[in-house]
Amino acid sequence: MDTHIQRALNDKFYDKRKIGALELERIIRDLVVTKDYQKVYDILDQLCDDYAYAVHQPHARNGGLIGLAAAAIALGPELPRYLARIVPPVLACFTDQDARVRYYACEAMYNIAKVAKGEILVYFNSIFDQLCKLGADSELSVKNGAELLDRLIKDIVSEAAASYISVLEAAPEFQGDDKDQIDDSEQLLPTAFSLPRFIPLLKDRIWVINPFTRNFLVGWLTLLDSIPDLELVTYLPEFLAGLLKFLGDQNADVRASTQTCLDKFLSEINESLG
Repeated sequence: MDTHIQRALNDKFYDKRKIGALELERIIRDLVVTKDYQKVYDILDQLCDDYAYAVHQPHARNGGLIGLAAAAIALGPELPRYLARIVPPVLACFTDQDARVRYYACEAMYNIAKVAKGEILVYFNSIFDQLCKLGADSELSVKNGAELLDRLIKDIVSEAAASYISVLEAAPEFQGDDKDQIDDSEQLLPTAFSLPRFIPLLKDRIWVINPFTRNFLVGWLTLLDSIPDLELVTYLPEFLAGLLKFLGDQNADVRASTQTCLDKFLSEINESLG
């Protein structure tokens, strides 16, 4: 990156970092047009190593976050191939001791997910795990940022979880034009979101006692259950014991939302039994 962009991203003032990020966005757009993908990788490496992973340097980390989000916006349709480099350092910032870094991590992931759409579901477990913790954050701004990100991820899951296949999942090539054979191959490709991969994480998290986290979990169970093709109810024995504990929570909202969720599960089971 140019020296003036490096300085801007490392500035203690948000407005200066924003100016640097906008300039970086313009540069990366130009690199995409010229297909200079190696240069894009070099810039991302610098943003990660010198900024986003700069522990105990909050200004640098904040600059890395806004820079990575700007890069994602600039990459647009080319973003999927770079997500493996962009997402992990943003996730790492969710656990920073500085509340501002945690907030900007939420903001950055929001902007990245907005561009990535279904592709972000490849990282669903990691994002969900961080959101699960941030819902109980002591800093209100961080909780608000996490709620915005949570709503966006829920929208993406609602629209894409049952069927979206990552563009990085390449279908095998076939000779000739046997359409049936090609269609069958596409059905064998894994979806970006995987309920079997998610359930072990849910089983671990379902034993939490924090009411904010419990409400967060019930909200997700309700959403996932509303997507017919996922058939969450078939996994109910895996997490039912922990969910039943929510009925004894001191928080009335937790008890009410849990009861509604359990009633829905019971209704589905009764319907399946005829």
